[in-house]
Amino acid sequence: MSSPPRTRSSSKSEDNLIDQLSSKMEEMKLVIISELKSEIASEINRLLISQQELINNLATKVTMHESSISVLQTSVANLKNENSNLKLTCSTLEGKTNQLEQYSRRQSLRIEGIELKGGNEPENPDKIVEKVHNMMKSVGMNTPIEAIDRAHRIGKAYARRSDNVLCKSVIVKFVSFRHRTEFYRKRKDLDKNNRVRIDLTKSNYQIFSHARNLINEKGLDQHYVFVDINCRIKIVDSTRGNESFVASMEEVDNFLALC
Repeated sequence: MSSPPRTRSSSKSEDNLIDQLSSKMEEMKLVIISELKSEIASEINRLLISQQELINNLATKVTMHESSISVLQTSVANLKNENSNLKLTCSTLEGKTNQLEQYSRRQSLRIEGIELKGGNEPENPDKIVEKVHNMMKSVGMNTPIEAIDRAHRIGKAYARRSDNVLCKSVIVKFVSFRHRTEFYRKRKDLDKNNRVRIDLTKSNYQIFSHARNLINEKGLDQHYVFVDINCRIKIVDSTRGNESFVASMEEVDNFLALC
């Protein structure tokens, strides 16, 4: 059987119903969207607040760390300053100590080339004094043996270059600066196997060696370094007629840097 034909009124009623449903669905959609927006906004706001709190906490920690770093930097700067002052003080003290030690050696000389008999056997100090006195007489000094306060061997034994004779350096201290100076000035009249040098401190010998080595390395043929009768180290630049006493390696470097 065929379905009954739809009337115009029933068709209109259905259309109204569809419109109503559509309107309801649209309202529901709007409500749902609004609720979702509200929930999303609320969640975003919660996250933003949480993140802001985290940022604030991090900022507080950064500020605290920056403050600590600033304090540490100040402490480090103070320590560096104190260390610099201590180094300067130590350097000054070392310089003064070196000067005093060098002054105490004003009446001493080092002699090389004196034969060593008996190998490493102990040597009678009086015999060493006698050998030095004989050297003094060999250069025409009529000074009594009492002008020598004392003398002793120092360093390691070595073979003399000219004849391979075993020798060991001697430090001799004179009673007076005058006797020491007279003998030092006559050193060129000694036997060729003997050499007399100023008795430098370890620090001054290092300065002297540094200057000599630097002159050689730079090939400065017109420069030379020597120790004067008063134990002072002097560098001479014969090309310009410049000369200077030096008391540290820095002073040596500064003088030769201009060459």
